[in-house]
Amino acid sequence: MVVLDTSIIIDHLRLKNVHNQSMLEKIAHTLPKEALCISVITVQELYEGLSTRDIEKEKYLLSTISPLRIISYTYEIAQKAGEIARDLSRPIETADAAIAATAIINGADFATINTKDFRGISELALLN
Repeated sequence: MVVLDTSIIIDHLRLKNVHNQSMLEKIAHTLPKEALCISVITVQELYEGLSTRDIEKEKYLLSTISPLRIISYTYEIAQKAGEIARDLSRPIETADAAIAATAIINGADFATINTKDFRGISELALLN
C-alpha cells in the first residue's frame, strides 16, 4: 500500500493538458490501483484550493481521487501525528504530520514530491 501526499494529486491536476506524465500516473502504472491511498486530510487540502470553485476542475479532481482508497483520520493517527510534530527537530505543518502518520500507522509506503517537508520522520518509508 502507498499513501499519496497531496503534492502528488496537485501535480497530476496541474499537468492535465501537458504531455508530461505526472508522478501519479507513473506510480499508478507500477502498482495496482487498490494499493493507492490518500488521507482524508488530503481531501481537505485539495478543497482549500480555489480551483475547486470551478465545477469542471472539481469534477476532474473527483475523477482523479475516486479510484483511490481514502483513509479516515483516527485517534491512533492523530496521536502519531502529534508525536511527529512534538519530536521533529523543526516545525511541521499539522496536515503534513497527519498525512505522514496515516502512512506510518497503516504500514504503508509514502509518495510525495515535497520530500523536504517530511525529512527527519524516521518511521516514514518514502517511496523511491
